[in-house]
Amino acid sequence: MLLQIARIATEYGKSVAQTILSWNVLRGVSVIPKTAREGRLEENLGLFRLNNQHIDRISSLSRETGPVRYLDPRDYIGFDVFDELEDQPVEQSVA
Repeated sequence: MLLQIARIATEYGKSVAQTILSWNVLRGVSVIPKTAREGRLEENLGLFRLNNQHIDRISSLSRETGPVRYLDPRDYIGFDVFDELEDQPVEQSVA
């Protein structure tokens, strides 16, 4: 999957991160990239317009491979913020 995105990124002369960020923004998804590096912050601003063929290709990758989560927050905050089946524990929320 990453290799296919890297090929698309190379066609535009952009990074994989810029390609994924651009793809999400073009689909209307709010994206909050995380980095502490100034260079990455600047890179993240380099969004661009993908053509429809590339948008469709990247979108099809998730259907082929299924969803992928790179960060599991349970180890950091004690519960899964991505759990769509249940509300999070009320006793752990801030009032």
